[in-house]
Amino acid sequence: MRVPQFFIHSSDIIDGRCRISGDDFRHLASVRRVKAGEEIRLRDDSGAVLSARIVLVTDDSILAEITGRFSAPYSLPDITLCMSLLKGKNFDQVIEKGVEIGVARIVPVVSERTITRPTDASARVERWNRKSEEAAKQSLRERIPRVERIMPFEEVIASVSTPARVIAHPGAQGSIKEFLRNSGPSSISLLVGPEGGFSLREVADAAGAGWTPAGFGFSQLRAGTAAAVLCGIIVYEWGDPAPRPPLLKGEG
Repeated sequence: MRVPQFFIHSSDIIDGRCRISGDDFRHLASVRRVKAGEEIRLRDDSGAVLSARIVLVTDDSILAEITGRFSAPYSLPDITLCMSLLKGKNFDQVIEKGVEIGVARIVPVVSERTITRPTDASARVERWNRKSEEAAKQSLRERIPRVERIMPFEEVIASVSTPARVIAHPGAQGSIKEFLRNSGPSSISLLVGPEGGFSLREVADAAGAGWTPAGFGFSQLRAGTAAAVLCGIIVYEWGDPAPRPPLLKGEG
């Protein structure tokens, strides 16, 4: 059975060993009930995969010995997903699926037709970053994608400055596939609207700010589904094949 990975800093490793505490310790000790001698997978801040053997489990931490280091020989396209806020837990799902697919960062957006207008913005962003970390651990991502602060639509189109910028709009002349194949790999920002989509004014304003309107090329999708599908298309078109991370004992 595949086990999740846990993130550490390179500075945490001293004399070939690292100490794991906090939430990761509680998950390993209380949920997975690991014991000395078992292997776990770590990921450091350079993106390298580390295999480690548990040496000691105490009341508040785990001491692990690094047994192997494997560089990540593949790369994902640098995707910034600018996603309009959605009702209920739908935005949580966008974060989880986006991280699993391979986005690098997520910007929550308040657009004209956004229904959700949170008053606890800081608390929500903090919770969304925890969601991103959980998804990154489970999907063996090389880094934890950051969820940025909530931004108004006007600020997003003016301040986001990746070389490629696409606003998803079903009525656009060109498709996302055409755009990707004609542009060539680069850092890209994808702006996806709420369930009601973007207004024509917003699409025009984005185009005036250098964003390219692009359609899906298929049936109308719900906002969260569209975000996942479009990010998946970008990874497929611009990403390198991802090899399987090294197996630990007991995995298969």
